[in-house]
Amino acid sequence: MRIDITTDAARFLADVAPFLHGDPLRHTVIATALVNRINGRSGGMVTQFASVRDDADTVVGLAQCTNGAAYLGEMPAQSISAVADAFRAHDIALRSVEGDDADAVAFAAHWSKTVGGTYREKFSVRLFRLGTLQMPDAPGTPRQAGLDDVAVCIAMTEEFGVEADVPHRLDETAVRRRIEAGSSWLWEHDGQPVTLVARHEAVLGWARIGPVYTPPRFRGNGFASALTATVAGRIRAEGADACLFTDLANPTSNKIYQRIGFEPVRDFVHYTLTA
Repeated sequence: MRIDITTDAARFLADVAPFLHGDPLRHTVIATALVNRINGRSGGMVTQFASVRDDADTVVGLAQCTNGAAYLGEMPAQSISAVADAFRAHDIALRSVEGDDADAVAFAAHWSKTVGGTYREKFSVRLFRLGTLQMPDAPGTPRQAGLDDVAVCIAMTEEFGVEADVPHRLDETAVRRRIEAGSSWLWEHDGQPVTLVARHEAVLGWARIGPVYTPPRFRGNGFASALTATVAGRIRAEGADACLFTDLANPTSNKIYQRIGFEPVRDFVHYTLTA
């Protein structure tokens, strides 16, 4: 077994494409990170991509680490500790790990034992895929964000990151490129943007939606539901399928997404790592 780590997203994508084809929905986070890095839409985020290869040099597992946050794809159970050791050998200062619960806790336990640190569960998320789309009503209209909306898109993305305690390091260039790619949408009410819904480029048939953010003063009006449904419908019209993640501690978001047709797929757990 061999663990290869690289920051060359284009080369990595070419090497692991056959493995990604096996379950592209499961690996939507890694696939999206690869395409965003290749297209210059990652901003200040630095990602190391890891592949697990068996004795025949076949890719049998994937992982990545963005700004110290490790994310585990499918991989053999016996490779988890080796991936943790490989990240550490590359002097990557890990602060968290997310993945299937059994894999994530095994990674966190090995890392903590190795460095003498601790770990604790921070949150759980659920992956959803779009089933039969239901379009809700809400006052206002959707529109694609334009370059005049760079400031409002940055502000809402940063507000989402603070509220969700998930730092987003998108600089103005990255936001502009995402807007130019048509990936940022706004719901407008009374001439004012009240909700942001971002989407990612479709990769292997799947386009992930997120973040979705409505400032607190505009909530309770159905803006996020309506705009998410609009964006999901656009993805379907392009011939791809839509998916998204929700925080399991947020019952509101879990309900509204299921109400517009999203169906649960699987859960993932996020652990913080403390040296």
